[in-house]
Amino acid sequence: MGVIEKQVFKDFSKQGKDRKWRERKLKNIELAGRLEKLGYRSFERVYQCAEVLKFIEQQDGTKKLYQSYFCKNKLCPICNWRRSMKYAYQAELVVNEAMKRYPKGRFLFLTLTIKNVSGEELNQSVSEVGRAFNRLMKYKKIGKNILGYLRATEVTYSHEHENYHPHLHVLLFVKSSYFTGNVKNYINQEEWTKLWAKAMKLDYTPVVDIRTVKARQSKSLKAAIIETAKYPVKPFDVDTEEVSLFTEMDKERITEDLTNGLYRKRQIGFGRLFKEIKAELELDDIEEGNLVQTGAEEKTETIGREIVAFWNWDRKNYFVR
Repeated sequence: MGVIEKQVFKDFSKQGKDRKWRERKLKNIELAGRLEKLGYRSFERVYQCAEVLKFIEQQDGTKKLYQSYFCKNKLCPICNWRRSMKYAYQAELVVNEAMKRYPKGRFLFLTLTIKNVSGEELNQSVSEVGRAFNRLMKYKKIGKNILGYLRATEVTYSHEHENYHPHLHVLLFVKSSYFTGNVKNYINQEEWTKLWAKAMKLDYTPVVDIRTVKARQSKSLKAAIIETAKYPVKPFDVDTEEVSLFTEMDKERITEDLTNGLYRKRQIGFGRLFKEIKAELELDDIEEGNLVQTGAEEKTETIGREIVAFWNWDRKNYFVR
């Protein structure tokens, strides 16, 4: 006699927001299917991702995940969601500590771009962007002003041009003298653009955006942190209007380009003071580390009723047994 499935599994945050395990698993299965068709051996691990979810029910009715298997594939919608939460949590901890140490420090949000590239050029371009950013941070005028930074490498796809847009989102923590000092300290948008073009060794003027983040407006600062935490790759995001234009052939091509383009690439980085604080706090690696505990859950209770949700392949949903 088979095991009886009691009910469809549901998981809501404290704010009542559906965590959408089913929707993410369905997109995960689509990805695994494309990887299998393309001949990538990683497809089996992706299929197995989050098949069984084990939770402890908290006193307020929310669920704390304490055990599951995550594939850690760079394109996996489940793993990217978990990484995004982990990054936002760690970034907020690090930034808050940095502000305690340098209460007069100020924040900037910097976006650095290059021209779109083909799928074949993506891997090399992402490497070049990373190396150029390291050069940029070492330029004298920038180096003397920067206390710490958070960096996320994002890659978006242009359906119109059938190519890719690698770019960087950077939250910069700068000395107060950046604004209060003379022109030898302050860097305007035009100068940031010239310095980025120099670091990238470009023969064109790239698009660079730099803006001040008001640290006292907690929502603004948190928004800037979350912007860098929007995990780098969302080529098949169901929330985009463009996704309806993709054919299955498009999706396979994009999957192959991104799998090859992001191979062995680190997309998340903590620099200078932020890197030091992250090490002092002994925070886990975001990209390759534990995706069960994303951070906030560690403070919740570890004793309570166990809830186990299984993925049913026939009925395409999670059920509690």
